[in-house]
Amino acid sequence: MKFNSNPLKHTIMYKICICLSLILSLLICSCSKSPEELNLDPKTEALISILQDELQALPVDPLSWNDKDLKWLDPLATKSVIALGESTHGTAEFFKAKHRIFKYLVENHGYKIFAIEADFGESIYINEAIQEGRTEDIHDLMITKMHFWTWKTEEVKDLLEWMCSYNQGKAEEDKVHYMGVDCQFNTYHLPLVRDYLKIVTLPFQDHADSLLQVAEEATAENFKNFSSGSFISYLGGLEGLQDSLMAYKDHLVAASSEKEFQLHARILELVSQVSEVKFYFQLQQTTINYRDKYMAENTAWLLDYFENEKVVLWAHNGHIANMEYGVTGSMGNYLSYQLRDQYAILGFLFSQGSFTAQGMEGENYTGLETQTLDTIPKENSLNALMSYTLEPAFFIDLDVLRNYLAWYNAFEDYMEYFQMGAVYNNNPEDYYTTFDPDWFNYMIYFDKSTATDLLK
Repeated sequence: MKFNSNPLKHTIMYKICICLSLILSLLICSCSKSPEELNLDPKTEALISILQDELQALPVDPLSWNDKDLKWLDPLATKSVIALGESTHGTAEFFKAKHRIFKYLVENHGYKIFAIEADFGESIYINEAIQEGRTEDIHDLMITKMHFWTWKTEEVKDLLEWMCSYNQGKAEEDKVHYMGVDCQFNTYHLPLVRDYLKIVTLPFQDHADSLLQVAEEATAENFKNFSSGSFISYLGGLEGLQDSLMAYKDHLVAASSEKEFQLHARILELVSQVSEVKFYFQLQQTTINYRDKYMAENTAWLLDYFENEKVVLWAHNGHIANMEYGVTGSMGNYLSYQLRDQYAILGFLFSQGSFTAQGMEGENYTGLETQTLDTIPKENSLNALMSYTLEPAFFIDLDVLRNYLAWYNAFEDYMEYFQMGAVYNNNPEDYYTTFDPDWFNYMIYFDKSTATDLLK
């Protein structure tokens, strides 16, 4: 083969390569400056120095974390519930980290229950596959049963498939379980209750069918045709159905099992929970945070149902945090009150990068897509201070930080942090809010976020 050389062309290409190399070097240098080179004030430098001394660095890829990387979890492993948060619903690193942490806690500390901010009813079908080790069914179940796009990702699929594999060949008491705790839909709760009530002949069957039909139609319309009085009467009917269920418990247990009875009694309770969440939401009644209240109750119920097996809980930072709003609070606030020191809270933060979210322009949604946060964190925010450490990923005990007067004062001075849910309007300033270290026990930080991989 003959090679035709063009000296002028090679010279031009060489100069272009040199320029690109210089630009890349400048970018790397600008992103790798030490706190001293950033011309920060002494107060900020002191905060960063403390943080650098106290943090535990972690590899960037959570799935590469070995058991030694996660030894810091060992003192927490006596807790009944360890909650794992997220500051977006679409960051792959958060999802992978929770997968790896759950695996570690299962294999080293006997945790059995994985609870998630997902529909209770849908989780019944997915958990059945996990109990039977049906790895091949997970993808289709996620596509057909899951309500939220947030969990329909390759990262969650990897976790569920690992749970399936783990359960294969295990005795029933050694298996892990996947359970949703959320209460926003009655898609599966109503048919599950109907089917269960048909396993024996019950004298209240016709009444139950009629009441569940009302629940189905009303839920679909968000109870828009209900007054406060008619809604209270409707809830009374559901409570009466619960009483009838209990009255015929022996018959139902004999035809199924004690566990099946307990599960379906809870599913009927979920019908009431969903109803309240929907009814009071359309009234814009915010005195009580019904959704978080009931997610907390469902999480606590799992401890009873699985006879005090320990739980790893996956939800947004805003749900797991111990946040109180006047007479109500977050899920984490309810659980902190009920479980006291048996509840541990691990928040997750990042500074820049990509993530999956619904876009928004003005009042209009622009669709689900990969979003990008490419601006530096807000000055003096917790995200900024964490980014100044130049560590790509780490874990920090917030109680340790608060023992330093400098950090205590910084927290008291209304420090802010960045977090968002499922929607992003491309204006980062809108997502900074005041941070309270009392909301979390620990924080896991990734400097760069990458978007979750949605299932096809």
